[in-house]
Amino acid sequence: MKNMKMTERMILGLAVMFMLALAISSTPSAAGNWKETFDDICSKTQGSDTLSVKELSSLIERSDKLMPEIQSSDDPSKKIYLQRLKKCKALFEFMIESKKGSEK
Repeated sequence: MKNMKMTERMILGLAVMFMLALAISSTPSAAGNWKETFDDICSKTQGSDTLSVKELSSLIERSDKLMPEIQSSDDPSKKIYLQRLKKCKALFEFMIESKKGSEK
């Protein structure tokens, strides 16, 4: 009986340690996911003239959310990514203005 409780505690302790190890190890990869988001956003510049104003606005919002994530990263090329993201965002903004201008 005593051994059984001890075994249960050990299993519970190992399970907790395993869960903590998973949580800790997934943190750095989550920080690197901004590049995937960056690629997804900026890949939409090609063919942005076919996107709706709503889609373009969504891409601008995503860009705004991504900028602080890139700024806080340790990536040595983050300045380049920030500049490219700003240019992608500027194109989306231009496309919205262009579409609104042609509706008048």
